[in-house]
Amino acid sequence: MTRLFPLALLLLLSACVSGSKIRADSEVIQADVERARRSGAQRCAPRELAVAEANLDFARGELSQGSSFRASEHIRLADTSIKKALVLSKDCAPKQVVVREKPDQPQQPAQPQPSQVVVRIEETDSDGDGVLDKDDPCPDQPEDRDGFEDMDGCPEPDNDKDTVLDAADKCPLIPGPADNAGCPEETPKDRDGDGIPDKQDKCPDQAEDRDGFQDEDGCPELDNDGDGIIDSADKCPNELGPLQNLGCPIVDKDGDGINDPQDKCPDEPEDKDGFQDEDGCPDLDNDADGVPDGQDKCPLEAGPAENGGCPDADKDRDGIVDRLDACPEEPGVPEEKGCAKKYKMVVVKKDRIEIKKQINFGTGSAKIIGAQSQAILKDVATVLKDMPVLKKVRIEGHTDSQGADASNLRLSQKRADAVMAQLIKLGVDPGRLEAVGYGETKPIASNATKAGRAENRRTEFNIVEQ
Repeated sequence: MTRLFPLALLLLLSACVSGSKIRADSEVIQADVERARRSGAQRCAPRELAVAEANLDFARGELSQGSSFRASEHIRLADTSIKKALVLSKDCAPKQVVVREKPDQPQQPAQPQPSQVVVRIEETDSDGDGVLDKDDPCPDQPEDRDGFEDMDGCPEPDNDKDTVLDAADKCPLIPGPADNAGCPEETPKDRDGDGIPDKQDKCPDQAEDRDGFQDEDGCPELDNDGDGIIDSADKCPNELGPLQNLGCPIVDKDGDGINDPQDKCPDEPEDKDGFQDEDGCPDLDNDADGVPDGQDKCPLEAGPAENGGCPDADKDRDGIVDRLDACPEEPGVPEEKGCAKKYKMVVVKKDRIEIKKQINFGTGSAKIIGAQSQAILKDVATVLKDMPVLKKVRIEGHTDSQGADASNLRLSQKRADAVMAQLIKLGVDPGRLEAVGYGETKPIASNATKAGRAENRRTEFNIVEQ
């Protein structure tokens, strides 16, 4: 397991490396390689140049195989090596030589010259690795001189060809995986010879008994079912059973599939209806609502017999069940058989207390004015007292678009606060109220007309919790 973890981590990290970034980096490094060559790196930094080029090739190969993480490691090594090569070859390039013709000299009397031609043949070693170009298959890449194939004139950055460069390979002449630093892994030991390596074997000195029961842990299980009877004497080695039954389970008298020692009702079969089936006892009324399961339309949900044993629904959540609610879609009061109580100035809807007329305020102020406004607020307060199921109501203040946005927002908040304050004075629990000013942000009509602006100046009472 410990060996698999680094590999899993490696695969996870490789998914995070961007292939497009690696390709871009490889182009930059290729340009640096060419620049280093022009600077004479073959002579002054042959090893660094060779390592950079080899890693660059490896990176491209890994990327083509889809291994972005390993490609990124080679790119990193190539980048480090080429930077060193550039530094070492900074002053290595050949100096420019300017050849000028000699100035005219006074003519001398012609002297007879011997008709001799001298030809000088010079043997060259371009990469300076000690192998002459004529014998060097890699005349532009110096031999790395690491004791491995040093006479062929070519550098071998990965002697054992295990894709781990020699610079990072702890065993450069013996192939091995990267997660073991390039060295071969040891053959796993198995002291007890049960075919399970000691590192995975919980009992490395006791051979697994190979009886088809937990054979992967490496330990022998002498009593598979843990009933105190060793398997060699147990007629049912994988089933719990008492000694008097030779290790086999006791008979199931009521035939409900639950052995008698575990069956709370060994003489009454379990009814197997998906409710407490593991105790071995039949459950004739699962939800304990007094309606037998055979007659209960909802055997797992308690409900009255009048509703077939199912729980009563209350869609409008007014505390009056739908079968007794004359208005099941809208909250109401018991005295109206579940319908909303009639009020002069308001109507109770499913999601709001709708006021029939608008609350009036002084121009540009939050002062509530007029008898009509007070009558509306009294009816709203009465609704909240009559209907405690309305747990939270949001008072919303809205304005038209006349004036500055910020001013309208402040004014709408002040007006909503003023309405809330008046309802609290009328005896409404403040915990059931909240006030929010929306300014001109939620128009319900066009602000281009006088009538539309009048509609937009409004107060709303929306039910947010019941």
